[in-house]
Amino acid sequence: MSKTLVLCVDRDNDLGRKTEIKSPVIGREANLKAAEKLALADPEDSDVNCMFSAIATHDKIEDSEIATICGDVNIGVMSDKKIAEELDEVLSKVKPDSVILISDGAEDEYIIPIIESRIKIDGIKRVVVKQSKTLEGAYYLLTKFMEDEKLQKKFMLPLSIVLIVWGLAALFGSISIGSSAIILVLGLYLFGRVFHFEKYLSKAGKEVVAGLKSGRLTVVAAILSTFIITIAILSTKKVIASGDAKQIVEGINEILIWVIVALLLVPAGRFVDAYFKERRVLWQYVIIPFSLISIGLIFSASMTVIFEILSEESISTVINKLAFSLPFITKIVGAILIAFIGMMLYHIVEDIYRGRE
Repeated sequence: MSKTLVLCVDRDNDLGRKTEIKSPVIGREANLKAAEKLALADPEDSDVNCMFSAIATHDKIEDSEIATICGDVNIGVMSDKKIAEELDEVLSKVKPDSVILISDGAEDEYIIPIIESRIKIDGIKRVVVKQSKTLEGAYYLLTKFMEDEKLQKKFMLPLSIVLIVWGLAALFGSISIGSSAIILVLGLYLFGRVFHFEKYLSKAGKEVVAGLKSGRLTVVAAILSTFIITIAILSTKKVIASGDAKQIVEGINEILIWVIVALLLVPAGRFVDAYFKERRVLWQYVIIPFSLISIGLIFSASMTVIFEILSEESISTVINKLAFSLPFITKIVGAILIAFIGMMLYHIVEDIYRGRE
């Protein structure tokens, strides 16, 4: 007779976080104790119903075993990897022929391909909690919805951003600008959600806090760099608003030096932090200033070409003019020389410090 594994999945590890029970949980008694402990910790957690349903399903099947596996609060690759590892452990201990999956929603069912790649699934049971249809029940559900951290980030955050922007626009008497700002903010939010920028922003925020606590120069340099670039861009606002192509090109060329200086500040701060706080030399950073200055000169020369093209009717006239232009030739030759010096210096420093490492 084939052996069936009744498998309960807790993808966001509510069981571990709320009861400190380590998963996987194998066996009826162990699962019953875990379900009771989770019910006492949070009676309203849907995983409680899922675990009790798994126990009830196990009791109805003659030759079966029950197990609960958990993922991680950060749902995604890390969570699914942990589930896969725990599933392999359960399968090696129980040695079932098939699985019946007990799920409390679509979120847990994302791991179905992981299970199917290891063992046959005989059935999937979705546990749906019955709720009151009265107004009081609807109010209760709305309250719980607002308290759920996962749902807050997915739904309440964009809604709150819309209300804040719209409220500020109404306060300053410009609803049309507010509507445009809402569309822009929501567009950026959705764009960030699609490419998971929130992880990088969260990581950057933590690094900034850690940097301020430890007095890292990198954080100060990054803030100063952002400030310089912002001021440089704002200084060209009138030029851009004029709509004159030549003035726009000239304005971009003028702020180029400030952008390069701002970009140099961050690696300079990181270099100083590494040297004084970690007692090591980031020799790889040696080439950065040479590369930035070289790129800046080439970009400035390109702006000169574009400006002359916009000023002259004939391309051949522009070429002849720039061929004898000392500032233009100086920028091109200077960019090549600086890039070459940076490359040579990089290889010299690499030989010195790579040998020490």
